[in-house]
Amino acid sequence: MPRLGIVNNFAFDAEAFADYMQEQSCLNNRILASGIMVEDPIIEKAVGKSGNVGTVPFFLPVDGEPDALNDDGKTDNKPTALKGSKQTYMAMARMKSWYEETYTRYLTGESPLHNLANNLVIPYWTNQWEAELMAITKGIMGLDAMASHKTDLSVTTGSITDANKIDLTTHLDLGQKALGDKRTQFSLAVMHSQVATNYKKKELIENKKMFSPILNADIEVPMMGSMIVLETDTNTVDTSVEGFPVYHTYMFGRGVFLTCPKQVHRAYGTKYDDEEKGGVEKLYTKQAKVIHPNGFSIKIDNIAEESPTRAELANPANWELKFNHKNIAIAEIISNG
Repeated sequence: MPRLGIVNNFAFDAEAFADYMQEQSCLNNRILASGIMVEDPIIEKAVGKSGNVGTVPFFLPVDGEPDALNDDGKTDNKPTALKGSKQTYMAMARMKSWYEETYTRYLTGESPLHNLANNLVIPYWTNQWEAELMAITKGIMGLDAMASHKTDLSVTTGSITDANKIDLTTHLDLGQKALGDKRTQFSLAVMHSQVATNYKKKELIENKKMFSPILNADIEVPMMGSMIVLETDTNTVDTSVEGFPVYHTYMFGRGVFLTCPKQVHRAYGTKYDDEEKGGVEKLYTKQAKVIHPNGFSIKIDNIAEESPTRAELANPANWELKFNHKNIAIAEIISNG
């Protein structure tokens, strides 16, 4: 029987570690503060401990209904039926382990469990879930039905000119094209550092202090208009053609993703392997979540296993638009800078 989580003379308490981790979102604070992700109790109840697939019914918006009738004492006020549909979601399950040489250095100080979580486990999973979010975005934005939510300025041959780069109004024009008079819904812009640098040179990005009711804290964040700016060089540039970097800048509105955690068996634990290298302590972690783009369905029959891979999430063939695209507050700028 393996010994129970003794690392550098420190007893690893898996239950206490799991309790602490349960309090952590493992999502970037700027993503949380922007409000683009909404916890959905209906989905959470459905996936529970064992479920991984489900459907969410919804009523179609009433903004396409005929004008109100004239109440003239003669015209009949005949009811019209509300139309509805449903969207399908699927939980993602992921796992990662480390051996002691890579993590025992964090087991120091007065709160070694918290140090391990804050310096290794939480940053790792935060990056992973951000990557899953971007993969989902790539998948749904590849649908033909979302074409009007994209502005492509990029070239991969010839010469890159200013016309291939963002300007003062690129994001404003795209917002209007995608959502019309609802363009103020955008609350987060995710962009590469090169694009962010270009926006800063144009003095469109500035740091502002704000109170986040979601984080319940005062925070200082870079803002571009009404959008919090998340600067990341991961999943925001395509360098496959030498000399022609293609940058992808994404704009998201509040509530565009429904999310909830999913319970997993033995989410965190350690195991001592007597055989490997004469004895190695290993830390195992598992997490599962639903991150569902509201207004789309994932095509379950296209997913090979019980949890979609990142490549499957990024494949437009695995998604279907269920809302009117004008009710999807997601947009993309493709540029060379």
